[in-house]
Amino acid sequence: MARLHDVVVDCRHPASLARFWAAALDGYAVAPYDDWVVLTDPEGNEFCVA
Repeated sequence: MARLHDVVVDCRHPASLARFWAAALDGYAVAPYDDWVVLTDPEGNEFCVA
């Protein structure tokens, strides 16, 4: 069975999009960032958003 691993979304304001998804999904948080936005899931996995 196939499993979705990554999703890429092209957007003008990635930090705003990351904050939206962190709020929409339980347990996710946006880490402090300079150039990259990092989402952390409830299990501690990190996902970078450029």
